[in-house]
Amino acid sequence: MPHDLPPDTTSRSLRRPYLRAGEHRDAVAAILRREYEAGASARVLSLRYDLSRGTTQRLLAEAGTPMRPANAPRAAAPRPATGDDIDAIVVSWLLDAS
Repeated sequence: MPHDLPPDTTSRSLRRPYLRAGEHRDAVAAILRREYEAGASARVLSLRYDLSRGTTQRLLAEAGTPMRPANAPRAAAPRPATGDDIDAIVVSWLLDAS
């Protein structure tokens, strides 16, 4: 269960009273924004918090979240350095040190 949401948001209510205007709605929007800016997609957030995609997008917009383009290519995950990478770094360092 999501740990940052206000206590009454853990029940799966179709009406979601915590999303009506007020501090709980603002708190949910802030949580979504923080996680979106940390790299989570809007789709993942909607699944994680059991919200519709439209509600998720609306809350992100209300929080002033700068949105990434849909289907934007993601940055490649860094790969572990290989022996050749380490050798190149050492050679570069030795050349700069002399």
